[in-house]
Amino acid sequence: MTPVVISRIVDVINSKDEAALSTMMTPALASMYTSALKQMSESGYDIKIDIKSLSNVKVGGTSIKSGQPKAFDTTVPFETRSQRFSYYGAGPHIIADQKIPLSKDMDVSSELPNFIAIYKQPIRLEFWSTAQARVAISLSQHGKVVDQDEGYMPIVVSMASPTYPQISEAPTILSDGQIMYIGSDPKIPFEWRVSDLFLNITNKEIRAIEK
Repeated sequence: MTPVVISRIVDVINSKDEAALSTMMTPALASMYTSALKQMSESGYDIKIDIKSLSNVKVGGTSIKSGQPKAFDTTVPFETRSQRFSYYGAGPHIIADQKIPLSKDMDVSSELPNFIAIYKQPIRLEFWSTAQARVAISLSQHGKVVDQDEGYMPIVVSMASPTYPQISEAPTILSDGQIMYIGSDPKIPFEWRVSDLFLNITNKEIRAIEK
């Protein structure tokens, strides 16, 4: 799946197809790339990316985000979201709890997340894959090539599931990134969407949470 996804991402970026971006990416990632491509176009720049080869493709890891979708909306600055939500977790596994104002009679331990209630919170599954790519890039301005390069680079692609009302309704991610449902048929149609490239958004979120 990863080679197909990478190839499709490159095609969409090369063609500046905003509709396709919004279909294959999560809203936050689509917004980021749409904005970047518009800025380049307004300045007369055009980029062409050519994936010459892909090798050593493998699943890098999985993560779970538990909490209200607004807690993980990266189109909103983390500083703004953290005023409403408290974040807990280790590495890529993140829990977001709605903040409750403490009264003077309330035990400080009540600030800690209710781990039993977590199983009733909305949940989103993610996994990321890595690949070694031989890439040729050409940058032009007003039709004239101003820079070009070719070489090998690692590519990391993250994929996200829809948000499910609670963990019991979400599928299980298998080691190859495929999904499996246990129990009844899903109420929410499943689809993977590209949620991050090169872990840029993910690492930024983790650094903000760990501060």
